[in-house]
Amino acid sequence: MRISGRTLDRARYVAIFAAAVASSGCAYEVAYRPDYVPEQAPSFVADGRLLIVMPQEQREFVYQGAPSSTTGDFTTLTVPIGAIVEEIAKEVFGGCFAYGVAFVDDLAGQDDYVLALQGDMQEFAYAYTKVIEQGFDEQNVEVWITPQLNVAFAVKAHKRSGELVLDKIYDSGVREGESYMVTGRPAERINRTLHATLHALMLQVADDVRPLLIGECRIIDLEART
Repeated sequence: MRISGRTLDRARYVAIFAAAVASSGCAYEVAYRPDYVPEQAPSFVADGRLLIVMPQEQREFVYQGAPSSTTGDFTTLTVPIGAIVEEIAKEVFGGCFAYGVAFVDDLAGQDDYVLALQGDMQEFAYAYTKVIEQGFDEQNVEVWITPQLNVAFAVKAHKRSGELVLDKIYDSGVREGESYMVTGRPAERINRTLHATLHALMLQVADDVRPLLIGECRIIDLEART
């Protein structure tokens, strides 16, 4: 049977994908990647210091598990979520608090701050969604994979007086990464999506934090200054 060049390419993709699934008893490990963090930043600078209450065990927390999908369900992924959250929080909030961000185990003995945030991860789930596009015959098939991620965390904010001024859950919903046909590093697709998702959620936190700082310190709106 004669197979055209284009059909052969597609058949090769399917064969590679099938081989990947067959050998999918793989363990992947990812890490914090600063190049995965979007450049967007909060649009204000507060003339103060932010505390983030994040005990050592949270900063050192490492997730390990399989995707919630049947695609890739024989793989496991190891993610140092605590370290990634810490680094992205430094990136987001370090840019909008003039006196920086400090991570502490608790608030005991702390008094040099304008606001303290405390977070608690509520959900982390990931999946690979497979889409098969079939043409006019069985040879003319394309298989695409879309990484998916769902992250949720609760955030509480306290003023230095101890007053609770924010108690909210930030939920990303299902976030999709860039679809791909074949890749030897599917876990990095999840990792890139995780970085972008956490960054977007923390920008939401920053937006909610700004009005809480009124009367606590001077606030400079960067957009208004340009």
